[in-house]
Amino acid sequence: MPTEEYFARFPPFPSDVPVVQLECLSFTKLLANDTAERQRLFQACQDIGFFLVNLRGTDEGETMLKHAERAFKLTEQIHKLDQDELKQYAFKPPADLFGYKSVGDMKLEDGSPDRMAFYNLSQDDILGNTPSRPAPAIVETHRPKFRAFFQHAHLILSRLLSHLDALLGLEDGTLSSLSPLDKASGTSLRLLKALPSASDTKPRTDLVGHTDLGSITMLFNVIGGLQILPPSASEKPSDSDWRFVRPMPDCALINLGDAMVQWSGGVVRSNMHRVATAPGAQKGVERLSVAYLLRPALETFMQRLKGGTIDAGEEEEEDICARDWEGMRAAQIVKGENKPGSIGGKKAAIMVARGEIVAN
Repeated sequence: MPTEEYFARFPPFPSDVPVVQLECLSFTKLLANDTAERQRLFQACQDIGFFLVNLRGTDEGETMLKHAERAFKLTEQIHKLDQDELKQYAFKPPADLFGYKSVGDMKLEDGSPDRMAFYNLSQDDILGNTPSRPAPAIVETHRPKFRAFFQHAHLILSRLLSHLDALLGLEDGTLSSLSPLDKASGTSLRLLKALPSASDTKPRTDLVGHTDLGSITMLFNVIGGLQILPPSASEKPSDSDWRFVRPMPDCALINLGDAMVQWSGGVVRSNMHRVATAPGAQKGVERLSVAYLLRPALETFMQRLKGGTIDAGEEEEEDICARDWEGMRAAQIVKGENKPGSIGGKKAAIMVARGEIVAN
């Protein structure tokens, strides 16, 4: 999340709401290949698939925080544009997920309209992998800033994925190579806004519970509202089962997606999460957030990888590329054949030898 100075502009997160306890890892220690920190990362990837990374203390981390704050300012400006202008760039799911989604375009579990708006920027568009898409003038003017965000966010996630390579017994660079910057993909920068609520409004869901379809996501936010369904929750959870994520200054919130579960043979976890009414006094302010959603290159094959902690599996897997796999998963959800739910988290042992973590 952005810096403490940015947090000071908004009401504080309340101390009397149920929160999920997440690991907060040091990016500095991870860059130094600290063995204990890498173990904590692997445990978080298996247990819940979510963790925080404190970006203070390194040039790479500090730069990422600056990019995040710039993205927050641009998110605010984009959502202040007239609705008629924004709807000229409306996204058209499931064929096209880039562009503007207005409040109410999606439905919640009970059929009521959602309360989230977002502008979804295509990495391929911003980096020039594909022809430029029509966009509002503010996006055109600030393409260099968005380009820098994409490039640096990919670098940060590649650093994290290199540790997961080692923990899974894979060759260094394996996971990041499946979602490269220069290959066509569904990777996006999502600039989100949730509407404020009146002080007497009962808590409700703003965005339906789901897992992320892609590889890995990096989120920056200041206002609460994101909730995680703990692994201990029942198969038919009630609202009381969900736990808020407390936004933390100087940190990015990281979560693994369904593609990572597929590649790891279920070793890591992709966990259910949703957006609800912000708690306490925070409900009265607009909730902005910035999410970098890294997805596999469209032609990447989705079979489980070969590695020390990855079970080879007994069934022969079908050759299917990410483009078709993502389309198939989306169609299954639309038809009700694949209801949202947490997946993965199969326990795999690791051991520490000579200061390095290796698969066992």
